[in-house]
Amino acid sequence: MKTIIVTIDVGGQLLISPRIENFPAAPPISGFELASSVLEQARGFGVEIVYDEVIELTEGGEGFKAKTRSGMEYNARSIILAVGKKPRKLGVPGEDKLVGRGVSYCAVCDAPLYRGKRVAIVGWGEQAYEAASILRNYDNDVLVIHSGKASPEELVRKFEELGVEVISRAKVEEIRGDLTVKALLVRRLEDERVEEVQVDGVFVELGYVTDTGWLKGFVELNDAGEIIVDKLCRTSREGVFAAGDVTDLPYKQAVIAAAQGAIAALSACNYIRKLMGKPEIRSDWRKLSE
Repeated sequence: MKTIIVTIDVGGQLLISPRIENFPAAPPISGFELASSVLEQARGFGVEIVYDEVIELTEGGEGFKAKTRSGMEYNARSIILAVGKKPRKLGVPGEDKLVGRGVSYCAVCDAPLYRGKRVAIVGWGEQAYEAASILRNYDNDVLVIHSGKASPEELVRKFEELGVEVISRAKVEEIRGDLTVKALLVRRLEDERVEEVQVDGVFVELGYVTDTGWLKGFVELNDAGEIIVDKLCRTSREGVFAAGDVTDLPYKQAVIAAAQGAIAALSACNYIRKLMGKPEIRSDWRKLSE
């Protein structure tokens, strides 16, 4: 099967997990390390990774069409919705316009593009520290901006050891640029002073939110906005499957999301084989005739 993954980041909520101890056969590992190893494994199998955001799904052609924020369209015989929770956006002018042109939600994906440049991270906590560590590995001049106080002291010290500048009690009001990001308009919360900070890129690290409103009417959702699936990860629309934290399964763990991903992949594969007039693939001992 020719497979493409369209995503605005790699790892999702795993990236904010400093330590995972319940993934089978894996020693205690950070979410970043686990996500990175999964990404490399997928690439090794020839999966194409596209860093973009799907904003609309429709039926069309021989299956489905996925339209992205950048204006691209992809055709597919089957779709697996594994959107989990999406990165929380800043919600400021210039953000959507400059996504992929200086605005990023995934340091592990985009850090190599900014080697030796000045970049800002908007956010705080372990996920911001992981992003800063990655960017510093590419000799970036890194600035961290967050609206709270600079605490705890241990985290502040870790940023200092990385050589990262921290601006506390500040809020990004606007992202400026024409074809690419050029600067941030930053307001100091203590005295309301506004200044323009020159940067070549901005990495948004503000956590994750459930965002399935764009799927309403395409697949059935529950009251919590989760996608309703059956035991084969089938949604209410034939040919569309779902896996992971976005589904209505109440147990939200990395191992469970991975298992659902395997189920959804096998179900999608069998769906396409059925369209092609081929027998389905089974993993049990029952005969196909049964």
